[in-house]
Amino acid sequence: MPIKTLLAGFFAGCMIASAGIYLWDRYTIDSLNRKILVLEDEVTSKKNELLGYTKYTDYLYAGKIKLDGKTKFLAAKVVRDEGITEVINKNILGIRFNAAVAIWYSAEYSFGFDLAPGSYEVTETPTGININLKKPILVSTPASSKLRHQVLNGGPFTNAQLAVIDLYEGIPARIKKNGHALASDEAIVALCEKKLVEFFQDFLSKQPGVRKVPSITVTYVQNL
Repeated sequence: MPIKTLLAGFFAGCMIASAGIYLWDRYTIDSLNRKILVLEDEVTSKKNELLGYTKYTDYLYAGKIKLDGKTKFLAAKVVRDEGITEVINKNILGIRFNAAVAIWYSAEYSFGFDLAPGSYEVTETPTGININLKKPILVSTPASSKLRHQVLNGGPFTNAQLAVIDLYEGIPARIKKNGHALASDEAIVALCEKKLVEFFQDFLSKQPGVRKVPSITVTYVQNL
């Protein structure tokens, strides 16, 4: 076989081999690039996921602004059936008469926190979020409804209705006093805390990028 033919075949084989190596290297590089892109996507996704667990901290100040002035909006309403029985003593023309009168009514109270700007603090803690403020208060004048009465023992005293009217007129002052006392009741405090925490959690959970909102605690001080 002529030398030229052998050389041509040799060079052709080298070119084919080189092309095969090139194609193999190209395939390997493309495969590696795809893997790198997949890994980058996984890293980015994991990073975003982890950031989602701390993203809520970016919105603590905005959450506090959202709370400002919401005292009555977040008030916990409590309706109670209350009553009082009173013995009325009357002296008519030197003769003393007694009447036992009972009244019942429904009293509606609104309890909440003082959320005026500057009256409370929202801070990040190692375990979550803390809202530091004063204990619940009566946030509006209590209202009464469904007034009813019964004269339990009127005796010869026939004007028991006057006694009933007197008792009815004393209801506003009575339920206001009761409301101030109830504000420190553990059940009332727990109810107010629940409404406050739920509102703040709901706000934070709806913010962009927030994946999880940690536990929110409520602590109390006498003065801020």
